[in-house]
Amino acid sequence: MKRKFKEWYSSKITIILAPGKGSRSYHLQLSYPFTLFLTLLTVGIISSGYYFSDVFISHANLQKTNRQLVAERERFSRQIEESLEMVHQVREVETRLRGMLGMETSRNIIENYPVGGAGGDLIASLPHSEGFFETQRFNSNVALVKREAWDQEQSIEQIEGFIAQKRDMLLSTPSIWPVFGYITSGYGWRTHPIRRNREYHTALDLYNPLGQNTPIRATADGRVVVSGWAGGYGRLVVIDHGNGFSTRYAHCSTLLVGQGERVEQGQIIAYVGRTGTATGNHLHYEVWYRGKAVNPMNFVRGR
Repeated sequence: MKRKFKEWYSSKITIILAPGKGSRSYHLQLSYPFTLFLTLLTVGIISSGYYFSDVFISHANLQKTNRQLVAERERFSRQIEESLEMVHQVREVETRLRGMLGMETSRNIIENYPVGGAGGDLIASLPHSEGFFETQRFNSNVALVKREAWDQEQSIEQIEGFIAQKRDMLLSTPSIWPVFGYITSGYGWRTHPIRRNREYHTALDLYNPLGQNTPIRATADGRVVVSGWAGGYGRLVVIDHGNGFSTRYAHCSTLLVGQGERVEQGQIIAYVGRTGTATGNHLHYEVWYRGKAVNPMNFVRGR
């Protein structure tokens, strides 16, 4: 065994280098151990080169990815700051809107805890550096935007409900002219045109040259409680509007609505006539509030 090892160790490999035709060749003798060492060295260098080149490429790609992630995070942070500023502006609009509507709220809508800008600590600072604390700040920004958006949604729904309620109240309040025409007798003391006695006139008498072709319109939403003959009123329509209001339309020639029917503001309910105690075609229009006749002039637009 030792003899074979010595033979292998002392053996040589001859490498012939022939540069070209006509040139002198060179003979290079290398021992087996040295040849093995060169082979292993070459393989190690090539393997190391592949390994380190792969590590370098992976590191470069990782740095590129990190730069992209940092840029993306900063972009999201700026968007969150902009969202916070928009929420803050919406809050200011909400406050002004509530003030104009005279709304009451269960919470103090004037309270302005810091959400950005110059007022107080800025949770919305851009998280430029890495780390757990910056991630927490970023997550706090996202949570704050979500909470503020939810608060604004609740508030807007409350305002919407308030406006709808006010709209219903306005539509239930007499506020338009029942006919297009002229006032021939106003609300207050007058001499009765037939009986010639002094009386308090609790209505507006409205005249239009079209006479019985003049449509009479409901001055507010409501429910018809009277539709028929009513003595001196002649053919009469009475509408209950709710909220203490009711209106009366007297001396009509034709009635278009029946008792119990729902009507809307502006709907034609009858035509002008001279039925009952009347000297000519006109509408006798009354407004009642909480059981008492009031001046209709206080409830018409453009008065």
